[in-house]
Amino acid sequence: MKAIIISLIALCGLSTEVFGEVYQADIEQGQALATAQCESCHGNAVIAMAKQFPNLKGQKFAYLNKQLVDFKAGLRLDSLMQAQVSALSSEQLQDVALFYSQQVTPNLSAN
Repeated sequence: MKAIIISLIALCGLSTEVFGEVYQADIEQGQALATAQCESCHGNAVIAMAKQFPNLKGQKFAYLNKQLVDFKAGLRLDSLMQAQVSALSSEQLQDVALFYSQQVTPNLSAN
């Protein structure tokens, strides 16, 4: 039940209201987290060679945030992703989702 509630909250958009506080996702924090934790698998060079790592750039915020929340809650299973998001807060998940949603989709077929 808790996982369902978290997923529903994640679908609400760029801000999540919890206990009367509104969190606005921070693109700079998202970039820092993405660079430190995500880029090694989801960077342009890797995803062009290793198709099992999806391109996250340009995906919708709500979709990305829901997937991250689902990995963290155990609703979507992948041991590598669950390990990556396990220590991140819901705000940090939103930051990463915002960062990737604002990126331009790369042309991976050019290589």
